[in-house]
Amino acid sequence: MAEINLDGVAPEQIAELLKNATDEQVLEGFRMVGVKDALDRTFQTMQEHFIPEKAQGVSADVQWIVTDQGEEFPYLASIADGKCAITSDRGASPRVSLTADLVTFIRLIMGQAQGPQLFMAGKLKVAGDLMFAQRVSDFFAAA
Repeated sequence: MAEINLDGVAPEQIAELLKNATDEQVLEGFRMVGVKDALDRTFQTMQEHFIPEKAQGVSADVQWIVTDQGEEFPYLASIADGKCAITSDRGASPRVSLTADLVTFIRLIMGQAQGPQLFMAGKLKVAGDLMFAQRVSDFFAAA
């Protein structure tokens, strides 16, 4: 099986690699780089792909929790005043909290899986404002 090494690869190239990767290759690539480092880069790219027009009037914290091998990686997207700041943190009272395993998260943000279907299949856990959760993906341009 071909390995994916994400070291030194531009975000656009990573997106292309991930689109064509199997679930096993996604896991191998992230674990090879280090899940935390790879997720840090992923969320940085998400922040850069924020679309302010889609989040007009929104002031909310969105909690992401990505899991891998029993470990949780929390990220908080704070959206306000047409800006989005994402930190590796847990929020005190996010408007919505989204929890998924690593592969499910990657498939979701790459547009290869839809949130409602993942939720119904039990692969995406949502706590808080369910209606708002459906809008979250619209706030970011697809990779």
